[in-house]
Amino acid sequence: MPKIPTDRPTVPHRRVFPSRWAVYGLICLGGLVALVLAALFLAKPPSPASAIADRLAGERWYAVMFRHRPVGHYRAETRRTPDGGYEFQTQLHFKLVGDVVTRMEDTLVFDRQPPHLLVRAEHTAASGETRPTRVRIADGFATVNEATHERRTDFDDDLAMDDYLAIERWLAEDEPQVGATRSARAVDFDRLTVVTDTWRLHARDADGVEVGKDSVADSTYVRMDNDLVPRRMQIGALFSLEAVADESLARLWEQRPAVFSTAQSVAVDRPIPQPHALRRLVVAIIHTGDETPRWIQAMPSMFISDSDALSIADPHDVTRASAATVSYPADDLNLTALAERAVAGLAHDADRAAALAGFVHGHLRYRDTDHAGGVLDTMRRRVGDCTEFADFYTTLARAVGLPARTVVGLAYREEPGEGAGAFALHAWNEVAIGGVWRGVDPTWNQDSADLTHLRLPEAFALALIAELPNLSLRVVEAVY
Repeated sequence: MPKIPTDRPTVPHRRVFPSRWAVYGLICLGGLVALVLAALFLAKPPSPASAIADRLAGERWYAVMFRHRPVGHYRAETRRTPDGGYEFQTQLHFKLVGDVVTRMEDTLVFDRQPPHLLVRAEHTAASGETRPTRVRIADGFATVNEATHERRTDFDDDLAMDDYLAIERWLAEDEPQVGATRSARAVDFDRLTVVTDTWRLHARDADGVEVGKDSVADSTYVRMDNDLVPRRMQIGALFSLEAVADESLARLWEQRPAVFSTAQSVAVDRPIPQPHALRRLVVAIIHTGDETPRWIQAMPSMFISDSDALSIADPHDVTRASAATVSYPADDLNLTALAERAVAGLAHDADRAAALAGFVHGHLRYRDTDHAGGVLDTMRRRVGDCTEFADFYTTLARAVGLPARTVVGLAYREEPGEGAGAFALHAWNEVAIGGVWRGVDPTWNQDSADLTHLRLPEAFALALIAELPNLSLRVVEAVY
């Protein structure tokens, strides 16, 4: 069974539900919040960047909300360093299930002298009582510390405070028209690089402005008042940050029960024999609660799996699924050597992908655990649940040139004496071969994931997980 996410990314990031998966979706709240809020953060700014940063001095508090329920808090502070530089610090704390709290902290320090180049960047992420993952960027290097592992890589970029504060300068100085766009740069602590995001001005009215990521894949919006102070930040359809007056209001979530249930399975109306022989499976989603949420009405009412339906691999997704990151350290020398031994003598990608599935299945020992260590820790301990199996596979595949990603959804498992069985939360993998995503499941030793692996639609995934106690499934069609 996967862990209930508390940590994606990753993505930083990870545990299926909650230690990893929440942060697949929230991360959107770790990396994303750090990249966004700190860069949109101030009272009406003059030019240049140093004057803007001086106006940021102090702290602000936000309540982190999941569908109008508080699940965490976010704190941001801007200050001068003892030597006159500029420091931007953010802290994010949240919990989605039980008492497991995920904590993330980012710090960026810029030089006091123009052009105010980045001097140091630090990221810390921890879930529950586990050891934190730490990233430090300074002097042209990025150093990652995870459990007992340390690795170092080059970090060559000229990020300046002017890049970091580009959006507020644009809004204050240029008075752009609705529909205009502007780019800003920030540190991506998972990919260990500087990324550029384009923002679009969506609205301007008597109360302020609204800007949003100019990306189909990333629906992030920030509402600011006339002093350009962020009042609300919306991340997808489920998460938001709401400005509050003080720390006590931001931390009200600590007195409330977690938003997610510990239930990790969904009942199905009848058994599904021989899942691996299925050619087509259609399963209807039924909400059994007292009131059906609006988002359930908006999403597709059925899961459809068809062996003839190909999932085309978008080149952008393939590029992202090929990279070595903090979450997937595919450039680690020991891990790379392990991966190369697993596929030795195999020339075809399909054979290499299948061999890696069997290797991971045999190399790791399955054990349910709340441990939230990363991939290198899994390599050392050689135990884990489906989350560790899938993340280990993703990293090994990338190490030998196979684009791969970890996916989360529901998968059918019939246990002896359990009647119809159930669909349980599960993590597995997709590998890009010949321009198509192909499913593999190293936990269950499947080099071709059977059609009962139902990937949760990204736009509704966390909401579906939250509603698991109120959901059941009905088999509409099963073709062999």
